Amino acid sequence: MKLHHIGKVVKDIEEAIKYHKETFGLEPLGEVEIDPIQKVKVVLLNTGFGEDVPIELICPVSEDSPVNKFLKKGGGLHHLSFEVENIGQAVEELREKGALILGEVVPSKAHKNPSVWLYTSSREIVELIEIKK
Repeated sequence: MKLHHIGKVVKDIEEAIKYHKETFGLEPLGEVEIDPIQKVKVVLLNTGFGEDVPIELICPVSEDSPVNKFLKKGGGLHHLSFEVENIGQAVEELREKGALILGEVVPSKAHKNPSVWLYTSSREIVELIEIKK
């Protein structure tokens, strides 16, 4: 596994882009997109590592968005995302290590690849993204 990106839940995506740009000099790697499956707006920010390890800003667009409850608790750092070659195999390996699978493998709008969410035995939210090499 390789770190793919760091996810951060924000209340207002445009304000968060402005803050990260003015405070840390981080620039968006593309346009803000809406992910209809997760019911969020997302944008990736360049962290100085190019496109290798961006910060993903995530903003719910509806009350039933999976991240809305997290935002109501204050938002902020939400998850680590790891790149895997075989998402099915990686899910099984993490399940054997105590992770709970939080849904089905679905296409990721921001990353254009299959992804799945897990809750690890150390009480962390992890996203796996399948990247074929």
